[in-house]
Amino acid sequence: ILIIYLFTKRSYSKLRFFITHKPTFGLCEYLVTSRCTLNCKYCNTRIPEFSPKTHTSIATFEEFKADLDKFLKAVDYINIFGFVGGEPLLDKDLHKMVKYASKQKKIKQIFIATNATILPDEKLINVMKNKKVAIQISDYSHVKIYKPNVTVKYKDFKNILIKNKIRFNNYQEKRSSNTWFSLPEVYKDKQEESIVTKQWKNCVLICNIICEGKLLPCTMSVHIFKNLEHTKEINEEIIDIRNSNNQEKLKNEIIKFLSVQHSAFCEYCHFNNIQHNLPCGEQVEEGDEIRIGKP
Repeated sequence: ILIIYLFTKRSYSKLRFFITHKPTFGLCEYLVTSRCTLNCKYCNTRIPEFSPKTHTSIATFEEFKADLDKFLKAVDYINIFGFVGGEPLLDKDLHKMVKYASKQKKIKQIFIATNATILPDEKLINVMKNKKVAIQISDYSHVKIYKPNVTVKYKDFKNILIKNKIRFNNYQEKRSSNTWFSLPEVYKDKQEESIVTKQWKNCVLICNIICEGKLLPCTMSVHIFKNLEHTKEINEEIIDIRNSNNQEKLKNEIIKFLSVQHSAFCEYCHFNNIQHNLPCGEQVEEGDEIRIGKP
């Protein structure tokens, strides 16, 4: 059944492209901010490795609207559109963003990913009631938090969602999983074509993400984009949605972006020493070594 479903979805996308000549996205995320209330050692966006200078600013509604308007004009549709961080609920404009995105016919489903350290206010609760919207909520109740004035409010958050009949999902509960795996070492490199192509096919971090108006291929690429030196190939691959003034050119750039066998960002990732069964949500303590780039 799954094979038939995937084949049907792929065939439908190809048919849509033949009709509209515009690309489709199964999943695209919008990075609201890289700032976070937590400091997880194995964060898949590598938030602890950001510095005050490299953190993304908290997006304004005006920036989001401008980015999304240009992006949607260049694409056919987005099946799943996500608001991610960092912690998205740090943004006081989040309710405006979700409300605006939910009105777009080209966006079929929306999710917000949260660590449940900030409870939603009434404005956000009201827009989350939309049938398009679901919440991806993580439970870090068992984790020792080192940041002052930060507490995990998972049960309270979950009760709010249940009370207001808001759809949500918790992968930890669903899979009875409390473990993570380590991330690849990341540094500027040029690897063999066969290696990066294999990594691209097997990578679990590929999701497409808009960061500061730039279209990037995955969550790991946000860290590379903000913290590490770029190769010529990476600079050529990054799509600047925010400063694009030509819809046809932007559309063609996105088609090319989605057609590659692997991303230039893949050259930086090294999956040689991945560890499994690591503590879920374990926090960085004072004195822990955080490495940026090659060890």
